[in-house]
Amino acid sequence: MTFAGCTGRFSAEMEHSWLVADDRAEAFQSERQTFVSILEAAMNTNHRAVLGHRIQTKHAHASLLAIASFSDDATRARTARLLANDYLEGCRSLILGG
Repeated sequence: MTFAGCTGRFSAEMEHSWLVADDRAEAFQSERQTFVSILEAAMNTNHRAVLGHRIQTKHAHASLLAIASFSDDATRARTARLLANDYLEGCRSLILGG
């Protein structure tokens, strides 16, 4: 389920980058594709549960990004961005050379 969660997180980052016209959208798309490939190669027969986890994680990460970008509370926004970054770094650490 870890790779499903990471796929969801990078999907959220990619879409958020498109929303806010962030130049990193292509990089997030590339990282997302790496996790999609790993997920597809490793997926067992429980596709529904894996997809559900991926979608839930994507929505949770998108909520963090919305808070980070649009919250009027600077402390809350900073905390959300740091947490989102920590999650991404955890995912990147799973990939050789990441």
